[in-house]
Amino acid sequence: MFSFLVKQNTRPPPFSTYTAEELWTDSHVARQMLAHHLDPDQDVASRNHRFIERSVGWLSQTFDLASGKQVLDLGCGPGLYANGLAALGAKVTGVDFSEHSLAHARSRADREGLDVEFLKANYLDLEVRRPFDLVLLIYGDLCALSPSQRRTVLTLAKRCLAPAGRLVFDVFSAALFDDLQEETLYQSAPAGGFWSSEPYFLFSTRFKYEEERVYLDRHAVIEANRQRELFNWIQCYDPARLSRELAESGWEVEENLGTLAGDPYDPSRHDFGVVARPSS
Repeated sequence: MFSFLVKQNTRPPPFSTYTAEELWTDSHVARQMLAHHLDPDQDVASRNHRFIERSVGWLSQTFDLASGKQVLDLGCGPGLYANGLAALGAKVTGVDFSEHSLAHARSRADREGLDVEFLKANYLDLEVRRPFDLVLLIYGDLCALSPSQRRTVLTLAKRCLAPAGRLVFDVFSAALFDDLQEETLYQSAPAGGFWSSEPYFLFSTRFKYEEERVYLDRHAVIEANRQRELFNWIQCYDPARLSRELAESGWEVEENLGTLAGDPYDPSRHDFGVVARPSS
């Protein structure tokens, strides 16, 4: 136990272990995540549904999506944006590796007769053969990726973008990083809970990396017959840091926004939206 606790509280190199796919594809956890997505009032797995409705309207109007333009929604989850945009006239392709989320997305699309194609895939491995007018990467997905993974997805987005197309995404901010504290938490779940239907103990440790502006929530889930470690890395940005990183992958920022509903940029917010275009 002592060795385990030493390991749990040892600071690993930034982005040294990637477990995001396990987080979203474990059957029990995926059902919990879907429930959070579908809770209309929460800002956990997705933003609250009132905001999503406002964001969908802003995206559709700003980028003239109702005219039947092609939209690629990377990390689409249960299709809250994809189906909303399709209902307003866009032709949408949604990509996600959670079958639970995609089943919900497809069910709504079929029920409402929406023009959406949902693909079960890790978008880091995606091969796209047709151009898109708008590529979306929403709710901080970029921030959960390592530097090399971020370059991969930015290269993908650039490769599949139509002339005059745009990449729209949001990131977590330097203000969020500054407001967080390092901490260690312990939880007992004798009747099961978010991480498992079986009884478990949870050890969670948060590390902050000041120079990189990265934080890690490291979770160890201990069950009677299974032990798992999950690493949730988040890269935080200010506009200058983000612009430099985008430039390295051939992008430039067209506009920074407070939210992807068109609100003005506010440096005190814990996130901000970005409209980007290829620089060459």
